[in-house]
Amino acid sequence: MKKSQVYFIMYIVLITELLVIITERDELHEKEQEVKQKMVLAIAEQYKRPISLIIPTPTTTKEVNADTVVVAMTTLGLVSDAEKQNVKYFVRQTSRAGAPVNEPLPGGQIQNNGKQGSYLLESSGDGNAIFIIFKPNRPGDYSYTAYCTVDRVLPDYLPEFLLEELKKAIGEDLKEARSADASFTIKITATNEFGAARPGLD
Repeated sequence: MKKSQVYFIMYIVLITELLVIITERDELHEKEQEVKQKMVLAIAEQYKRPISLIIPTPTTTKEVNADTVVVAMTTLGLVSDAEKQNVKYFVRQTSRAGAPVNEPLPGGQIQNNGKQGSYLLESSGDGNAIFIIFKPNRPGDYSYTAYCTVDRVLPDYLPEFLLEELKKAIGEDLKEARSADASFTIKITATNEFGAARPGLD
């Protein structure tokens, strides 16, 4: 075989390998673009959904003058760390049976990270909060509603070009979101002369 033929065959092999590499690179790029697009759309869908406030234990029973009441709250639908850190919680009493402690909530409501007398509403900075009543001293059933608000903020871990694509996918300006009201009840039981707990009377 002549040298020129050998070189030509080697040239053909080289070109073929180069075309394979280019094809694989283009396929990989298309795959990356597809994965990126799916990720952006998935995050955008989370921002389009409403946030929800969940109270895992909607009814809590405690004995009068004995136990501190703790009601846990969790917010679903928060996306970025900034949202989890800055979500605000509000609790207001809705029953007409007075207050479970001597001092009622001023205005009937307590706000995020507020302590008012025997009441405390504390956010943990990770999308959760607790509502506390320290040693309630009045028996009865007490009803409350809670809600939360948050300014929607995009994740700070995404590069700028992805943030721009995410804004387009969301399709509207980010604004404050408010959850629907979540209700819960605290039952404070009295203790009779035999040491047994009995339901409180309104």
